[in-house]
Amino acid sequence: MKIFKNILVWVFIIAYIAVAMSFVKERRSKILCHDIKVEILDSLHNGFITVSDIEDFLHETDMSVIGEPVMSINTKDLERKLRQYASVKNSEVYVTLEGDIRVEIDQRNPIVRVINKREQSYYIDQEGTLMPLSSKYSSHVLVANGNIVEHFEINRTRDINCDKPDSYRNENWEKNYLMCDLYELSKFIYEDDFWKAQIEQIYVNDEYEFELIPRVGAHIIYFGSIENYEKKFRNLRVFYLQGLNNVGWNNYEKISLKFDNQVICTKR
Repeated sequence: MKIFKNILVWVFIIAYIAVAMSFVKERRSKILCHDIKVEILDSLHNGFITVSDIEDFLHETDMSVIGEPVMSINTKDLERKLRQYASVKNSEVYVTLEGDIRVEIDQRNPIVRVINKREQSYYIDQEGTLMPLSSKYSSHVLVANGNIVEHFEINRTRDINCDKPDSYRNENWEKNYLMCDLYELSKFIYEDDFWKAQIEQIYVNDEYEFELIPRVGAHIIYFGSIENYEKKFRNLRVFYLQGLNNVGWNNYEKISLKFDNQVICTKR
């Protein structure tokens, strides 16, 4: 008898939940979208896209959601279309019970601005994605120029492919691995507070090696390849703090890190 009562209780609970969900669904189907609320999560760091940009996008004729039943709004499709903005890394769109559309935008975060041999200019972001410049906002980041032959398609984003081919490196791979090295070097500088404050430019010379231009001092840092780059930066930091701080920042013309575990200086 007790088992029978328990079964009846569970049947009642399940039926109640089904009716309640049906009621909520019917009620939600009558709720119309009456407002759009947009939040740019990292607006203090980047300004590539604004709240008004997103609001204008969502008020376009073919994307208009105001006055539409919230149940009919395809939030996943809106997210996909918002991510077509070159400066948008991620977007989340959801509907509240009150009938608001909430949009949260996360922008791409550039770490270096590249100027290639064709005079094309673009950013590489923290995830290794090439992204176009913006007409409304300029990010104050490291600049890379010189013998950079990578072609960039204007107004498009794409990831740098750093997977090595099975066969011997061909010409296309040689061009691409330079971009991989440039990205790795730029990312290290960007994420290190000391070097981010010290280095303002990366130059790629005719031997496809890197030269660094500091913000302070009248010297050029001949960095070479990025092989053992962390060790090179450690050695250079020691020289900066224990050497240049004592003898002066303008006494040297060149500082070379090309040779293993050595810092070779050329005086003016």
